[in-house]
This record gives sequence, structure tokens and C-alpha cells, in this order.
Amino acid sequence: MISQKLIAEKAGVSYATVSRALTHSAKVRPETVQAIRKAMKELGIDFDEQLFTGRNVLSKMVLVVCGDISLDFFANIIVGIYDTLSPKGYSIVLCNSKYNSETELDGLIKAQNEGYAGVIMITATETPKLVSFLQNTTVPVVLVNRYIRSLDLDVVRIDNYRGGYLAAQHLFDYGHKKIAILSGPVSSSAVQDRLRGFKDALTDCSVPFDENESIYKGDLTQKSGKVFAEWINRKDYTAAFITNDHMTVGTVNQLSKLGKRVPEDISIVSFDDSVLINEDGLNITSISFEAATMGVSAAEILLKRISDPLGRHIKMIYSPIFSSRSSVKRI
Repeated sequence: MISQKLIAEKAGVSYATVSRALTHSAKVRPETVQAIRKAMKELGIDFDEQLFTGRNVLSKMVLVVCGDISLDFFANIIVGIYDTLSPKGYSIVLCNSKYNSETELDGLIKAQNEGYAGVIMITATETPKLVSFLQNTTVPVVLVNRYIRSLDLDVVRIDNYRGGYLAAQHLFDYGHKKIAILSGPVSSSAVQDRLRGFKDALTDCSVPFDENESIYKGDLTQKSGKVFAEWINRKDYTAAFITNDHMTVGTVNQLSKLGKRVPEDISIVSFDDSVLINEDGLNITSISFEAATMGVSAAEILLKRISDPLGRHIKMIYSPIFSSRSSVKRI
């Protein structure tokens, strides 16, 4: 009979660590758990993954964390996740976090404690608590749309940097040099990358850009778009880059109420391309990717991670789609 002591020696850890990993009496670092799994495999021990995850009857449940399930982009990601996982016998539990980091973390802790098969985070608000949890949990986690720079995790996302760069390049090509940005939460890696790409493109085009003056911080809602419209109406910008479609709609509708026209008075490029920004003839130039495809990829990666906990992490980055329409005026 192979003892825990022999497993510990093979894995290069203490007997107590092996015991903790098998009994869940305390958190064990993921890389340590992986070393123990590997040692058991090399020793020819057949083991049930439930030894390490504590999964029970909820082992076919997957938690999907989303900041706002009403957004078309996120909703389509969820459709892709569901269409991929459902035929495999998995059920989805939605956490509509409203971008609240504590709500996201509470959902993750529940998924871990109740033995969920895995977690897909469409939005992840990076905080020290979240980073600490992800460093220590044995529940498979796939990030979508955002990522955490300090951690090596499975990620599916758009090349947001490239998207921001394309937006600035397009506005510059049409003669715009006085450009404002309506950003989302700066804690978002997606927003950070879009802003960085945009600013780098302007630098490459030798266009001065004062981010303290020209970046207006929004919250991804139509309401913040309306507030931005009031703000930009008092400025002399000729164009705006808006980092999601809900804020774009709020901006365009409020500008119309103020007697301003797109693109005659102000040009707009939006990130995200849903029917929302093209209803009522808005016809907004946009940068996007097929959201459902991202959901399918995230679900497929999660299934691979469940079946192969020791496999290398997967980073899937999709190129953005640029759709030129009639919301940018040449000056």
C-alpha cells in the first residue's frame, strides 16, 4: 500500500501538506496540489478528482460571473457558454455582480465551497482579495474579456489594445486631432488596454493628447453617456471614442437633445457593435468581436481544464473587427 508519506516524498512536500490537500482542512497552493496530483499519477495511484476539489452533487454546475447581464455583448457571451456546456450535461448559475468586487468574490467562494465544476468570469474586478483567492483556489477559472496581469490563468479576450489603436488611427485619418474619450472603469484591464492603444496611436501620429483633460470616466451605462454629452458639449472636441455601446447610445441621444448631430457636429467611434448602437439609424462606426464565439471558446477551455487540471494555461486573443460606418466626418 502506498502511503501519504511516500506521496509527500515523491511530490517534495510535507506529509501534513498532502493530508491538507486530501482532506480540505486548509488551503493548499494550486501548484502544490498539482505536484501532489503528479506524484500520485507517477506512483500509479488511481484517484478521483473529488479528492482535491471536494465536489459533490453540484459537480455539473458552472458559475458565470458577469457585471451586467443586460448588455448585449455579455449576453451573447453567455449564450455561447450555455450552448457549449449544456449538451455536455452542465448547468449554468449566473452571478450578476453589477461590477461589485465583493459580489464577485462571494460568488467565487460559494462556487468553491459548494463544489462547482468551474467558473467563467466575464468581468473580473481586480482587487487584492480576488488575486489572493485565484492564487489559492483549486476550482478551474476561465477569464473572458478581462485578465489579471499578475496571474497565469486561462483567458479568452479581444486584442483591446489593437482596438483602441484602430479607433485613434481612423479618427486621425479623417483629420481629427481634438479627440475626447469616454472610458469605462479604469480598474478593467480591457479599458486599460483600449486607452493605451488609443494613446499610442495618437503618439505615433504626433497628435498631442492630454489624458487629464481629454478622458472622461464613465460607468458603462447610458446615464454616464448622457453626462458625457453634456460635458463634451461645452468643449471644442471634434470627435469622441466611447468604450462601450450603452454609453454611446446615451451620448448620441443626449447630444441630439442638445441640438448636436453625429457626425456633422461631432464624430464618434464606439467599442462594441450591437444592434443597440445601430437602431434608429445611428449607424455608428465600431470595433468589436463576435461575442458568442468568445463564449464558446471560454466554455471549451473550461472543459479542457476540468479534464486536465495540470495542463498548460490557454491564452486565446481574438483580433478586433473594425466596422466603418457613417458616424465619422472627414475634416
